[in-house]
Amino acid sequence: MIAPYEFKTLLLGSNNLRCNNSPASDFKSELVHIHLTDYPIRINTSELYLSSMSFERLITKLDDKERYWRSIEGKTIAVIGYGNQGRSQALNMRDNGVNVIIGNPPDEYRKTAEKEGFRVYEIDEAVKNSEIVFMLIPDEVQPEVFSHKIADNLKQGSAIVFASGYNYFYDLITVPSYVDVLLVAPRMIGFGIRDLFLKGKGFPVLIAVGKDYTGQAEEKLLALTDAIGALKPGGVAVRSSFKEETLLDLLTEHTWAGAILYMFRLYYEVATELGASPEAIILELYGSGELAEIAESMKQQGLFKQLKNHSHTSQYGQLSRGRLFANEKVKQLIKKMALEILDGTFAKEWTLEQKSGLIHYKNLYKMNLEHPMEREEEKLYRLLGRIK
Repeated sequence: MIAPYEFKTLLLGSNNLRCNNSPASDFKSELVHIHLTDYPIRINTSELYLSSMSFERLITKLDDKERYWRSIEGKTIAVIGYGNQGRSQALNMRDNGVNVIIGNPPDEYRKTAEKEGFRVYEIDEAVKNSEIVFMLIPDEVQPEVFSHKIADNLKQGSAIVFASGYNYFYDLITVPSYVDVLLVAPRMIGFGIRDLFLKGKGFPVLIAVGKDYTGQAEEKLLALTDAIGALKPGGVAVRSSFKEETLLDLLTEHTWAGAILYMFRLYYEVATELGASPEAIILELYGSGELAEIAESMKQQGLFKQLKNHSHTSQYGQLSRGRLFANEKVKQLIKKMALEILDGTFAKEWTLEQKSGLIHYKNLYKMNLEHPMEREEEKLYRLLGRIK
């Protein structure tokens, strides 16, 4: 048993969860049990170690494309879930000549898939009729669906592809030993993937081999990354791990992505107290679309280099005042959030929250929607025709 925060320095570049002064082999092919009160969360540490000496970390194209694509030639790919990610990835792969079927229960998503020309099966039947399975249903329902409909229907030598590291890293899903385990995790929402593909452009994606049963997992990984369109011009695949993807994804949500929402709320409260109108505040913060333009400038030019697009007054204000909100205390809080992700604290909390009927989650959402800013936002958006 490993107590919370026992790992002092976690090496994220490796696919093994290990302390900085311990060899990778010490933890290879074992499960670290982290008992938090009486509810254990297990960390899967059996991912393959991908040495930076053997592989390039960044991949923008496949020099020997035919060799990689031979690993998926003649194979049927089952996309489980025809939602945001599932639809875009399925369409992209089909347009690239891959034989794709859909696994989805009877609902509106299934009807959409059928209208768009896919053969659609119940999830268990889709798995039986395929050699590669893309798990593109929400993280919270994956363990039950995998256990009841997928695990026993996977063929020997087949591959399971995750778009999120969460369930495999925390060992909430146990994949049969005779199956390759891959991670292909786009850093983009689903409709963006499809939109860029239709424009002939690629997109960023984190990739990893979790388990190589067939000896061809690496070839499959790169072929599938190419098949969904990630390696078109402008795209990049970054070699990662299930651990790293889980950490970065959750750490984003637990720090700046959530903090900006509450920071805007505090800004609103202060500005209205000083006499500013709700409409002007909301448009200033995010309603005008300027925030999206700044994010695009960061993407194209760089985090700080995009400041040149602003006035000198704006640049000086951001550089001199912004840093007051980014001090050592905040850094330590971010580190605490990171450790709670890696040691299983958050996973345990979220699992218990789901088991309790999402009581805390629903109340948090309700409380925020009751804030006066929400009513003013709705009035403004109705006036602008954004909602009816």
